[in-house]
Amino acid sequence: MASSSFQPLRFAVINDLHAQFAPKPSQPGYPGANERAEWMLAQFSSGGALAGMDFVVGAGDLIHGEDLRSITAELKAMRQRLKQLTVPFYPCCGNHEIRQAEGNPAYEAPYWQTYGKDRFDYAISAGAAEIIVLNNAGTFHVTAKRREQRFDRLKHMLGARPGVPKIVVCHVPLVAIRDRDILHRSFGFLSYRCLETEILDLIDTHGADVRLVVSGHLHISGMVKRHGVAHLVTAGTASFPHDYAMITVTSRTVAVEVGSLPRPLHNPASNIHGPPRYTRGFTDPKHQTPRTYLRGNPSERKFTVPI
Repeated sequence: MASSSFQPLRFAVINDLHAQFAPKPSQPGYPGANERAEWMLAQFSSGGALAGMDFVVGAGDLIHGEDLRSITAELKAMRQRLKQLTVPFYPCCGNHEIRQAEGNPAYEAPYWQTYGKDRFDYAISAGAAEIIVLNNAGTFHVTAKRREQRFDRLKHMLGARPGVPKIVVCHVPLVAIRDRDILHRSFGFLSYRCLETEILDLIDTHGADVRLVVSGHLHISGMVKRHGVAHLVTAGTASFPHDYAMITVTSRTVAVEVGSLPRPLHNPASNIHGPPRYTRGFTDPKHQTPRTYLRGNPSERKFTVPI
């Protein structure tokens, strides 16, 4: 692709805010999550540090909703907050937006009433690059019908614009971002990666144009490469270490930088991969301190991928 036809692109990915902006939440959430969510969203409002971005993608779990009542109320409140943004916002569904009920019309209704029915699986055409947004929030709980639909939709989107560099955004990572057995223990849920492996197979076999996959869900940050594709996970703002991602696409590279919220907003008690949830932090062979297990190594927080 000629560089003269490529307009540089800068966008951000935020995830796992777990905001409870609606009154009377049904369950307690993460300590300080609302304050951190307000700070994050303010960066995309007038005068904010990220207001110059081309757009922002919300990679799931922007709300904490635990049942239909709270999901409906919190999505409504989130929509009001998003109106204050001065950059375009694109949603990606997380498990807390639908309580893992992917394919269930009753649980999906509050999401599409907030964002639109076309905002589950869709593509963002941004100049000479394309961002593919995939709903895999119901992994393990997904119905056979929805599983087939998801596969077909992703295959179609991957093949619709051959030769165009692509970035995939989904809530649940497609790969294990840490040693698999250790990650399973520290996260505590089966969804430490997308359990429908045909999705990863599609990226491996039909995703020649895919340069980067961005996810959340795990509440830790890190990156691994598989078959030349970088798989990035960011912790989100609700849990320590409180991260988000900034991505710049040029004619030659996709450059990624993981940023952290200001230190005064940090709350180590919100960590779900160490104290107070566990008596000690976790490590694995490539992350030999609890800090790097949570944050990733420096090479996972700032890197480039060739186009």
